[in-house]
Amino acid sequence: MVPVLLAVLSVLPPAAAEKSTADNPHRAVILDLSARNRTGSTELTALTHCFDIFAIQYTVTESVDAAFLSPLVFTAGDLRNTTFTPGELQKLYSYVENGGVLVSQVVIGNKLFPLFGIKDISDSRSRYSITFADRSLDPVLSYIDRPEETTVSIGNPKIYRENIWTHAFTVTDAKPLASADGRTVFAVNQYGEGLAYALGVSLSDTVLLPHVGNDFEAQRAWINSFEPGADVFLLLMKAAYEKYTKPSVSVSAIPGGKRTALMLTHDVDAQDSFPNMVEYAALEKRFGVSGTYFITTKYFTDASDRGYYDARGVEYTRKVKELGGEIGSHTVSHSIVLEKFPVGSPSVTQQSYRPLTAPTVFGEVTVSKELLDRDMGQNTVSYRSGYLRYPEKLVDVLEKSGYLYDSSFSADDIMTNFAYRAFRIRGVGSAPSSVIEIPVIFDDSQGLLTPKNMKELVAKWVDVIEANAGNGAISTLLIHPSETGHKLEAEERLLSQLSGKDIWIGNISQYGDFWKARNACRYETNLSGSVLTVKIISGKADERLCFVVGSLPAGCTVRLVDEKNREIPSVQANEGGKTLLRVRK
Repeated sequence: MVPVLLAVLSVLPPAAAEKSTADNPHRAVILDLSARNRTGSTELTALTHCFDIFAIQYTVTESVDAAFLSPLVFTAGDLRNTTFTPGELQKLYSYVENGGVLVSQVVIGNKLFPLFGIKDISDSRSRYSITFADRSLDPVLSYIDRPEETTVSIGNPKIYRENIWTHAFTVTDAKPLASADGRTVFAVNQYGEGLAYALGVSLSDTVLLPHVGNDFEAQRAWINSFEPGADVFLLLMKAAYEKYTKPSVSVSAIPGGKRTALMLTHDVDAQDSFPNMVEYAALEKRFGVSGTYFITTKYFTDASDRGYYDARGVEYTRKVKELGGEIGSHTVSHSIVLEKFPVGSPSVTQQSYRPLTAPTVFGEVTVSKELLDRDMGQNTVSYRSGYLRYPEKLVDVLEKSGYLYDSSFSADDIMTNFAYRAFRIRGVGSAPSSVIEIPVIFDDSQGLLTPKNMKELVAKWVDVIEANAGNGAISTLLIHPSETGHKLEAEERLLSQLSGKDIWIGNISQYGDFWKARNACRYETNLSGSVLTVKIISGKADERLCFVVGSLPAGCTVRLVDEKNREIPSVQANEGGKTLLRVRK
């Protein structure tokens, strides 16, 4: 067996890198080019981030020989003339010629052009959108089925004269799959028996930049819309894995393998919201679901309002919890300039905190948790900033303060409808944290929801939920309980329309707990004869987990076992051309 040089980096979760690609034929294989190119590891981070989101197991290697034992290889890093030795370059050509599939970003070395069927690279920072070909043209485009996905924005020309790099090219033998300003930026080439895909943008630019909220204002809407700009690139990688790994195995991002999930949330940041929120909690209990109530623990009076987190506010918050609602933090001050606060000290307490004269990020995050933990008798794990403000080091502060889940990003703003491990610092190159980001996509504030447009907006929410269902993605609703008229009716209408459908509905921590259990579940697969065995080697066989198997050979069945090969009760179903293996209670 060819020895494998592993690139085990801090960005990889436990057991993500294995000793052999040949022994794990159903895993995604990443050929890490960071050391070869003498660059940072952001492209590796971007690819592993993609596979973590879909709970696809992967192997990372720096060895060409090891990588090419797999039928499908994703490269992490630019493909330059200096990336490979002459002998390795020949192996690369032979790998594809003999039937291998290569998926690469930023092919700029002309020695590789014949393999990808391209020529004449044209680099630019002034292309602002990418348009994909019809999904019927290639299986990697299979998830692109809505107008918002067919053309995606990568920058706002009204604000920026330059944005991310695009590396367009002229095709010779390749088939164009996407273009920008009339130039091809994504193509596939049949070379011998295999295929070589070339994507002319990096995943660090198209996925990581949006996920830290530092893209070039590429979003086409800020809230209440379907904006999959970053998701399209995630889904290209997922589709490639599902097509060329046989069988492919992942874990659904939805509890129980349902079509999609909806989180219900409420920001309680005004006096009237405290008594009103009890009616929302009662409504949700009537539908058999639970929402998260992000409580502003404002205990002092300033120019904006009195301190409404008082004995009365605490009493109403406890009633919501008794009705089944989750209680989360919405800071102490609900400040619109939170991102300008200094980080402060993690040892801050209510007794030492001076929110009026010396506010800090730690003070807002830690003191609100201190108060809620004390008054609710709980460990507060969910957080959302006032006005969705996102300081540079927010996630680092949340992690150090004991939070598990954040919902401070607009899904449209960061162009993703998936939860993911938030990055400690708001910048590409940061390591991922243990905090799970669950972005919010629907919002009633600033006059967006009115009695006049209520029915129309609820219908739009349902349409966006359906769009996310098509990608196995999620949606989060935010309604401020500032009144109990049309807003309460809007939520009731939404829940009524979704009732009985294959949709999971719950609160932030319920979904977050599932997400953490899902990504802690490490598994191996083995196809022997007509049986595919999925073995859970770490983590629990949680009843919320649903394994998704694609390209299962005809007549094959799937077994689910634990690390000692003991059968785990499961239910198998075929849906949408895939086999779903749900863990049974």
